[in-house]
Amino acid sequence: MTTRRLLALALVVLTSLNAGFADENGAPEATATIRLADGRNETRIYPLEVVGDVQTLTIPVGDVPEGAISVDVQHPWAVARAGEEGFFVLPNGMLGTWRDLPDGDYANGNVVMQTFGVKTPRGATAAILTGMNYEAKELATLRKGEWRVFVRYFLNGDEPYEDFKIEYRVLPPERSTYADMAAVYRDYQLARGEVRPLKERAAERPELAYAARAPEVRVRLGWKPVPSPVPEQNAENEPEMHVAVTFDRFMRIVDEFKRQGIGEAEFCLVGWNVGGHDGRYPQIFPVDERLGGEEKLREAIAYAQENGYQIVCHQNYSDAYRASQIGGLWDEGYLLVKKDGSFNSYTTWGGGNMYETCPKEMFERFPKVDFPKLRDLGFRGLHYIDVYSTVNPRTCYSGKHPLNKREFAYWTNKIAELSRDSFGGFASEGGFDYCIKHLDFALYTSFQKPDQDLPPLIERHVPYWQLVYHGIVMSNPFADTTNYTLKSRVARLKQIEYGGRPHFYFYSKFKTNGSNWMGDADITCGTDEELRESVAKIKEGYDEFKKQERLQLEYMTSHDQISDKVFVVGYGDGSRIAVNYGDEPFDWDGKTVPALDYVVCEP
Repeated sequence: MTTRRLLALALVVLTSLNAGFADENGAPEATATIRLADGRNETRIYPLEVVGDVQTLTIPVGDVPEGAISVDVQHPWAVARAGEEGFFVLPNGMLGTWRDLPDGDYANGNVVMQTFGVKTPRGATAAILTGMNYEAKELATLRKGEWRVFVRYFLNGDEPYEDFKIEYRVLPPERSTYADMAAVYRDYQLARGEVRPLKERAAERPELAYAARAPEVRVRLGWKPVPSPVPEQNAENEPEMHVAVTFDRFMRIVDEFKRQGIGEAEFCLVGWNVGGHDGRYPQIFPVDERLGGEEKLREAIAYAQENGYQIVCHQNYSDAYRASQIGGLWDEGYLLVKKDGSFNSYTTWGGGNMYETCPKEMFERFPKVDFPKLRDLGFRGLHYIDVYSTVNPRTCYSGKHPLNKREFAYWTNKIAELSRDSFGGFASEGGFDYCIKHLDFALYTSFQKPDQDLPPLIERHVPYWQLVYHGIVMSNPFADTTNYTLKSRVARLKQIEYGGRPHFYFYSKFKTNGSNWMGDADITCGTDEELRESVAKIKEGYDEFKKQERLQLEYMTSHDQISDKVFVVGYGDGSRIAVNYGDEPFDWDGKTVPALDYVVCEP
């Protein structure tokens, strides 16, 4: 393409958005802006291959100059003037419309899914990132009345390892809501076999079928101070562990569940391992004697199961602590290596400085040894491995075990698959879909607090993840909807609107600096009275959940705002739920939705 053509195309962008990007034959084109190592930008135009309703962008791996810092990709329909009709929706659920606002930027740092959607007067598309997608994030910018939504690939000077590729699925005007865009991605994931319906998987795995009708109840048993006052721990300086719940005390929790009539629950024991929660990873054995030791843990597991409950434990292969040297398991050879050759330790937790690990090394060293021991203890259900599904894949620059981000995803999935095969299921902290193939439950899909202010360019948060994955993967929608029956009515309504599987946590508050990302309302069991009151709040959520537990197996097919404060959610079986955040009752479909409440319309 000639320089004259590039200049002419740039003029089109600036002066005639309604024309879109197209070559002289009317074929659509996208713009790639490559930021070079010396700070200059290089702009290239790429034709989109059109097959049916799919426009595919491909940037060959060899097209990007050596040492490039980033690549921005702009689709012609993702440019709009303030005041135009339409919207954008990002994979983290952030939605914006083309409002007239002050200049600003929004960068989505949490690429929970490899998709986003845009609608302008020029067209609507659900974009699916399929090549170099783990390096990509979505950005929205507003400059002098001009909106742009685009993909930025962060290369940081690394050589690309595959072609850059985006499929833009074109949507007809009559089917171009964000729910329609979510359905495009859901169908894509189903068609290529990346995911299977929860209903099918539950029919094959009794542990999953049980979990789909049971709230998740986590019990934090013991922990060392967080943040740790001792960043690098050994046998001489390891801080004392706080014991909150012994295995004997856990059995009294089971008794109280039975007494109050909670028929199903999946318990997850957190901090059962030596040193408590994040105490000495990757060392987990021996079972901590301060909690009762191995024989008492076996008794507690069997007791929960005899009373009709499912029970699993919390583990972590993402992080490692030098405290594991106490058990002879510390080895810098399994750590993830940064580009400068150092190890990444970005925070401290119970075990001290937290070091990121390489999933290939972890898979080859630990789960094949740990999982049989955990099965022998009696654990069975949706085995929980922390962190993985709530972070983007990472790069390991080790000379001995290098991984690009796609390879990081591969080895993470190997651990997830082994978890599923060993225990009957796999759960993790978030909903990032690079490990969605084996994920059965996401502890929370967003850290966004339901009542917190949104970024300036964002109009509202929508259940975009749930519109894709509800009926495939169970989830608790927000960190703040943990223990939701203790919290505000807004938290309760968000739990319903987003189709959450209830998640309760004994001692969710444990950090000494007061940073409680799951909220300040907590359930405890220090006294019998605390135990009764806490279980009563869980029973409240259990009873509410049982009324619509069947919907866990259904796709969420629609989500509409029908008034300023009222939203209606639709499911694949024809069920609908109207949620009213207003202070006044609302008439809907012949029913009255009370203020700060909801109504379920059966199919």
